[in-house]
Amino acid sequence: MARASTRVASVLVAAGVATATPSIAFAAPQAPTTPKAPAAAQAPTAAKHNWKILWEPPSDEATAAAYWKTMKIKGQKQKKKNWCGPAAAASALSYHAKVGGGTQASLAKKMATDKIGFTSPIAMGREMTNYINKAWKTKGTKYKAHRNVKNYNLWNATRYAYARGQGPLILTVYAKKSWYPKAGKAVAHYVVVYGFDDTTNWDDSTYLIWDPAHGKRKLKPTKWEKIAYAGKFVVVW
Repeated sequence: MARASTRVASVLVAAGVATATPSIAFAAPQAPTTPKAPAAAQAPTAAKHNWKILWEPPSDEATAAAYWKTMKIKGQKQKKKNWCGPAAAASALSYHAKVGGGTQASLAKKMATDKIGFTSPIAMGREMTNYINKAWKTKGTKYKAHRNVKNYNLWNATRYAYARGQGPLILTVYAKKSWYPKAGKAVAHYVVVYGFDDTTNWDDSTYLIWDPAHGKRKLKPTKWEKIAYAGKFVVVW
């Protein structure tokens, strides 16, 4: 976990976060507008499936309910109290071929984690992009920070990243509101979304989370905005 003072918002603005793209530009999925019918009355029609952008979707609803889609990573535990950012970045980078995760120490130095006391989402996106561009000998923006990400934006972005092979997403959350009730009110934390189960209703699904301070966790898509850190930042390809 990374400790942030009540001045975090102003520091993020100073770091350039306020100029980040307003939101992840994906259309909202079709959320259910009517109460669900009893299981016996449901017809297994493809029209209600929301996995249409995925390659090789499950053939029926029963299969989809337990159909986990994962992005293979080597999750790293944070080596210092405020290194959840470098650990999350290293874990997400391990998904990409020929990139490697990088060391937490090198990422922390490049992202100025120790200098400012926490990791800026803007710096994280920049350095993750640098690692990929250097390894692949290419140019162009890959990972970057988005702000004000809504529940449905994150859901669509996760599925899109999986379908296109773009890799895991990194979330900024309040530690106290997520899995650490004894944490301070202003403690920020980074976690990685590396998978999900693609059910017929996005609000019934679940994210697979890598938490650098704990390990594997799960999160309902409807819970993201409730635990999101100020600004609702997501670092995504």
